[in-house]
Amino acid sequence: MTATLLLTVNVQGLGPEAAEAKGAPLFGRFAHGGYAAKVGMARLLDALREAGLTATFFWPSSEALAMPALLERCLREGHEVASHGRAFEDHAALDPEQEAEVLEEAHDTLRRLCGTAPLGFRAPTGTLSAATLPLLARLGYGYDSSFVDDDAPYPLAADGGGAMLELPWAEGLADATHFRRRLTQDRAEAMMTEELEALLPVAGYACLTLHPRADLGLARTARLPILRRLLDRAAKLGAAPRPCRALLPAPA
Repeated sequence: MTATLLLTVNVQGLGPEAAEAKGAPLFGRFAHGGYAAKVGMARLLDALREAGLTATFFWPSSEALAMPALLERCLREGHEVASHGRAFEDHAALDPEQEAEVLEEAHDTLRRLCGTAPLGFRAPTGTLSAATLPLLARLGYGYDSSFVDDDAPYPLAADGGGAMLELPWAEGLADATHFRRRLTQDRAEAMMTEELEALLPVAGYACLTLHPRADLGLARTARLPILRRLLDRAAKLGAAPRPCRALLPAPA
């Protein structure tokens, strides 16, 4: 196999709604994220264990504190824990001092809970500021995975990221992109398969992004077979599924 399929999971429980409605009770449709803690995360972890695969789980530090048993399971089963920020802040809206505080707090919390510092970062709302990459480089990160501006990894030195790599993701390979638009399962699978078949032969790289939230991802029982079929298709295209850390150069 010569191509790479990154397996990534954005750990999003109740945090997105809590960030928008601070202090409000999260019931009904505002509680989709509760599915992650009750069912979704465990189901994705079960599927990866059965397949003998490890993935990168992007954890907001607030979700790590709220779901410690699931964080511990990720670590115990060999998955990479990377940073997804603190509590779903919009980094583009923060001033440099606020952003430094948020990133440092998230970094320190994950390091304390995991025993090692995270190597990677993905912006929780998809937005960065001009200060984000320099701040991440200062904290010792090896990669970012927030951009959708290329088909394959590239260095971030020109953007202030020092020795960091960008590991871009693709909207077409994110389950939430399709299910948020209320596509049928067949159509969502078809679009993800089309994206996979287009990217891997051209770039030798693709990034699959999963979400454990109710109705936005593949963690529902009826949808989980889609993940297995996508992994089978990637294997036929010569792609080895792996976590993000596998793309970093070996330490000197």
